[in-house]
Amino acid sequence: MEVLFYILKVIICSGVLLGYYYLSLKDKTFHHYNRFYLLFSILISLLLPLIKLEDFTIEVNQNIYMLIDKVQNFNPSENTNTHENLYYTAAFSVLGIVSVYFLGKFIYGTFKIYELKTQFERENIEGINFYRTDLTDAPFSYFKNLFWKNSITLNSEIGKQILKHEMVHIEQKHTFDKIILEIITSVFWFNPFYHLIKREINLIHEYLADKKAVKQSDTKAFAQMLLASHFSGVE
Repeated sequence: MEVLFYILKVIICSGVLLGYYYLSLKDKTFHHYNRFYLLFSILISLLLPLIKLEDFTIEVNQNIYMLIDKVQNFNPSENTNTHENLYYTAAFSVLGIVSVYFLGKFIYGTFKIYELKTQFERENIEGINFYRTDLTDAPFSYFKNLFWKNSITLNSEIGKQILKHEMVHIEQKHTFDKIILEIITSVFWFNPFYHLIKREINLIHEYLADKKAVKQSDTKAFAQMLLASHFSGVE
């Protein structure tokens, strides 16, 4: 029962925190703040339900103690307890099996990315591992690894813009967010609010990358350096 109550509290807490985001923060322009608010809202929703009311000293009416004593001394039939235990065991078994499936899928995807690193030639440029690939999903970044699509010309206007976009993802360490979100939504796959938070953070990532990529900033300078290094054959 305690686990069930904990799960319900987590869902309620995450729903309240996400509701505040939708009502007060979503349409604001401080996207960096929104990113960390959503990440910390997950942490808070996981930790807050662990706090017990008994940890705080409060004054209560004596009748409350009498009611608690009656509840604690209430003994339902053994047959009812057996059925309830079977239901809880079955329910948590299903939750656990599905969570393990999603975690396994995430781990498999992670291994596939590391496998890609062995399939394509790597160019190490100023700490960035640059891979030229023919992958359909490219270009994309994973930590300090940038998987580029050969059909996109690097020195074209579109190529430069995409490169700057991916460099922002690398600079701002968006991969860490994605890994945390994948683990959380795998374990708590039944919590719809975590999936909504994941979607919002992904949108924030893309907005931050697009916004900074079009500015005259250090990111642009670094991207231009990466282009120059690439075409000069520097390893």
